[in-house]
Amino acid sequence: MQKYDRKRRRITINGIFYAVISSMSFGFSPLFSLALIAAGLSDFDILSYRWLIAGLVLMFYAFAKKKSLRLNSFDEAWKIILLSVLRAITSVTLLIGYVNISSGIAATLNFMYPVIVTLTMVIFFGEKRSATDYLAILASIFGVYLLASGDSIVAHGGNTRLGLICSLISAFSFAAYYIVMKQVKADKIEVVKFTTWIMMLSAVYFIICAFIFNGKLTLITDARSWMNALGLGLWATMVSNITGVKGIRRIGPTMTSILGAVQPVTAVILGVLFLGEHLYLRSLIGISIILVAVCIIVLHQNNRKHK
Repeated sequence: MQKYDRKRRRITINGIFYAVISSMSFGFSPLFSLALIAAGLSDFDILSYRWLIAGLVLMFYAFAKKKSLRLNSFDEAWKIILLSVLRAITSVTLLIGYVNISSGIAATLNFMYPVIVTLTMVIFFGEKRSATDYLAILASIFGVYLLASGDSIVAHGGNTRLGLICSLISAFSFAAYYIVMKQVKADKIEVVKFTTWIMMLSAVYFIICAFIFNGKLTLITDARSWMNALGLGLWATMVSNITGVKGIRRIGPTMTSILGAVQPVTAVILGVLFLGEHLYLRSLIGISIILVAVCIIVLHQNNRKHK
């Protein structure tokens, strides 16, 4: 029995480690993205490199592990295509958010997606929720108000309204991604195959957009920009996805989601330390309220599943 308890404890500790690494690594996204923008790359250039690098590495991993990437039916294909579009919308709107408002606040607003999932399920699917869930939703809305009306949201040269709207759109599209995944049962598709196709299709979309809107895909020629592109594609995307899956397998989606709060916190800290962003009390309170509200929603969702 003690041996079993030690093994269970070790698995839990490993799961927490993977979940924190997943969340923290994703929090580096604005740092690498804004560095590439400063180097002269467009939004579509950055997202093309991000998803292409991550997708190619995962593809090589699949081949090394002899995992099939073949789509077995039209049913799998349309589900993946639909979800890849939602994932791509999330990526581009969040990047616009990073550019136009404080990157930490943009990351915090994107982290609200569990609240939006809950609200959507209540309004459109008739799910019953407790008073605590509704209070958490109201609290998160109040948190957004504090962020939107505070000085910390302002980014040098940015369009605050555009950044705020796009960050909220990214949260809504990410919520739609999870809702659609569950409703069409796309989460039953093998994980590596599913993730590889999502990444590669997203890369294709953004490469096409780069040629349509910019006339070309900008080639990266300097070492620093390549380091930032690899950091974005590998550390903030590839590592984040792999460790996230490992975390879910060991400690479950609920605890992994709660530890996801490390992501906006990481983005806030990096923004203050390296991007010259400021964090005032009003915004700090707003961020704290949103993080607590999301954790309450996730915990209550878990409790409902086990009743």
